[in-house]
Amino acid sequence: MYQFRVEDKPFIYALSFFSPLFRRWREWIDIISPKELFFLSESELINLFSGSSLIQEFIVFKRRFNWEKEWEKLEKHCIKMVTLWEEDFPPLLKEIKNSPPLLLYKGSIEGEKFIGIVGTRRPSAYGVKMAESFARELVKYGFVVVSGLAYGIDTYAHKGAIEGGGKTFAVLGSSLDHIYPSGNLKLAEKIMKSGAIISEYPLGTRPARYTFPQRNRIISGICQGILVVEAGEKSGALITAGFAANEGRDVFAIPGRLTDEKSIGTNKLIKDGAKMVIDIGDILEEYNIPYEVRKEKDFELTEEEKLVLNFLGLEPIFIEDLMKNLNIDLSRLMFIIISLQGKGFVEEYPGLRYAKKRSVIIDG
Repeated sequence: MYQFRVEDKPFIYALSFFSPLFRRWREWIDIISPKELFFLSESELINLFSGSSLIQEFIVFKRRFNWEKEWEKLEKHCIKMVTLWEEDFPPLLKEIKNSPPLLLYKGSIEGEKFIGIVGTRRPSAYGVKMAESFARELVKYGFVVVSGLAYGIDTYAHKGAIEGGGKTFAVLGSSLDHIYPSGNLKLAEKIMKSGAIISEYPLGTRPARYTFPQRNRIISGICQGILVVEAGEKSGALITAGFAANEGRDVFAIPGRLTDEKSIGTNKLIKDGAKMVIDIGDILEEYNIPYEVRKEKDFELTEEEKLVLNFLGLEPIFIEDLMKNLNIDLSRLMFIIISLQGKGFVEEYPGLRYAKKRSVIIDG
């Protein structure tokens, strides 16, 4: 069993430049440490791996590779590195089947609750509003908003989180010295002030067609859940949602018009079992987080309705106990409760039990 050592970090990073071996790290890391891969003689390596053609390719790579120089570049660019075996590595990301051995980042990767917000690169005005508003609200409840820095929904999710005074992570499909898209460079700088930009790729890696699906597994892997705002039939956001579903994470989707091409993907997700989201409460309730929102349209409450609502908590209570404590007869009490249910204040549970909704709407 491999025992991580801090001295291995430069060599774990060095191996990321030789992807054929790096991608298969689970196959060799219990046999030989990353440092030993670089310090054992060529004959020792060949004998250890029984003349494997892959290890022979690695030997050729090692002859021309300067690991010290590459490690110094990280320090020069003020880039931090955390490995899969360290406590600072995002805990949920450790659990996925294809977890990356390392993450490079600028900023801070601390956080307790994480939610991804993803969607099309060409959102409608509705999609822009939804991405910004949901991100702005979610950070108020302690969530770190995770997305991919792409144009469109990703961009507005990051902006909403920043505007809400919270943290956001941008997971790149390129290395940290090749911010993509370049038009979001200033946004990336803002993200680093409280959150982080993150990549699994070594410096010098430019974006490619295969790097974006790979980074999507990291977005979903970090998070408890993924919210898809707008997505066409073949949107990359659906890949992220697929990773999330396969890893047992929550998948949320905002519904759209049936005739809107940008909503084909989200509507299909809902049809296939994703949780439909129409307000922030649909997400917060999934994680048992009480919350309050103020809506423009307020409801007028009678004194009796206020009395019942003030007595109710988040834990369901039997109707009989309500009657005794409030001294209201059953028929009148049921009338009040039905009225409060219609206004969105009260939720019914089995056995004629009632509780205040976690998505309580405050009057006035």
